[in-house]
Amino acid sequence: MKSFLLAPWLVVLICAGLSTLADTLGTIWWEQKKMWVLVAVTGIAPFVFLTFGYVGSHFGLAKASSLTNTLVVIGPILVGIFFRGELRQLSPVEMAGMALAVSGIVLLTAFNSDQPA
Repeated sequence: MKSFLLAPWLVVLICAGLSTLADTLGTIWWEQKKMWVLVAVTGIAPFVFLTFGYVGSHFGLAKASSLTNTLVVIGPILVGIFFRGELRQLSPVEMAGMALAVSGIVLLTAFNSDQPA
């Protein structure tokens, strides 16, 4: 019986969440130069890559990269827009590009072939 915590789709979300956290903390570190933030980033980083490796072993490198890396882009976008008030800094073309990234995830998940890698 497989563990629910190691379900590939759950690990995709964990990987994206950890990466979003690392990206956000990295930005905060460059703004504030607080040592605890740098320590947190360096502590989180290995887990981002380990979770990605697990996802890659289940979906294959191409699909895993497209799923996780697109979510990794979307996570910090949402943090920037909703928690850092950066929406006004985005042009309509940039917003369209972000919408296309979300569309890519929808296509990848809605038309999943369910074939093992």
